[in-house]
Amino acid sequence: MSLLSRRSAWLAALFASAMALLLLGSRPAAAQDAQWLGQFFNNQNLNGSPVVTRWDNSINFRWWGGAPDPRVGDDNFSVRWTRSVAFDAGNYRFQATMDDGMRVWIDGQLVIDSWTPSQEHTVSVDRFMSAGNHDFRVEHFEDGGMATAIFTWDLIGAGNAGPQFPNWQGVYFNTPNLAGAPVLVRDDRYLNQNWGEGSPGPGVNADFWSARWTRAVAVQPGRYRVTLTSDDGSRIWINGNLVIDNWLDQQTTASAEIVASGNTANVVVEFYDSYGPAFLQVDLIPLGGAVTLPANPGNCNVAPTGLQAQVTASVRLNVRQGPGTQFPALTQLEPCATVPMTGFVSGDRQWVGVNLIGGTTGWVFAQYVRTGVDIATLPSPR
Repeated sequence: MSLLSRRSAWLAALFASAMALLLLGSRPAAAQDAQWLGQFFNNQNLNGSPVVTRWDNSINFRWWGGAPDPRVGDDNFSVRWTRSVAFDAGNYRFQATMDDGMRVWIDGQLVIDSWTPSQEHTVSVDRFMSAGNHDFRVEHFEDGGMATAIFTWDLIGAGNAGPQFPNWQGVYFNTPNLAGAPVLVRDDRYLNQNWGEGSPGPGVNADFWSARWTRAVAVQPGRYRVTLTSDDGSRIWINGNLVIDNWLDQQTTASAEIVASGNTANVVVEFYDSYGPAFLQVDLIPLGGAVTLPANPGNCNVAPTGLQAQVTASVRLNVRQGPGTQFPALTQLEPCATVPMTGFVSGDRQWVGVNLIGGTTGWVFAQYVRTGVDIATLPSPR
């Protein structure tokens, strides 16, 4: 082979190798990629062409005061990672730890948005993932000083499903009829929300969305009034029975009376927003209840059940108008007296709400009562 032919072959091979590397470095994230495609920019807002394109096994970086690459500055840089990942169906918790800002999209929906200069902090979101491939886009920017970018997720399985939803399990849909795959699954402490014209959470539409909340509510056997107020539609089931049906495009308020025969009521609340302002309020109000007072102080041999509180103090216990000693005493309870609870505790969980004869409510110091339910599971008044 002539020298010219050898040189031509060598140049052709070099050109082919360069093109292969170029294509490898610029190929888009495909279904079930094994790595993250990272593109680094020497500015904070991902403008222009990336100065570095590479494949990263994970997004788990603490660059401290240094740079992610010799071609990238120590400060004032940004990066975008993309990848497609196969998931088994289930609820997942996604966490982004950052210094300064990060934002995360899943299947084109923004689910984490903390795009602001800040010190290191973590933002998490719980989300239901259907089985199959899902596209991710993770963006990070560094302003100055220390730099951190970490993104992880975990399946929330049976082992910790309880703590995940200690209050209301809310499942949100980007349809007004609870159809399709959920876009957000989270724990909601209260069902007393005024969303206005905004979105109720990451990844959820501002209009034309719906949600379903479920919870096992501890109750004292007796009569209750259920009140449901919403804009737009809502409905509530208790123990499988449709109690209130406000499923229409307007602001509505409706009430119903129910009788609880056990110590737990399984409650399902559904809501949809068509257009404009959105709000929802659910109230479960006890309709009075008798106070059980032993004739004489005893040893509290009969334990409280459900929403009951029993005095454990050796002297009479004050029932106060509010959750604190600054409130006046309404009455006193004898040792071992058992009273129905309102279902609420104070914000610091030091006081327990109780029902008195005639429908009056008061507060007793939690240290001097034992209850039929764990007060850590009870909400505070709105």
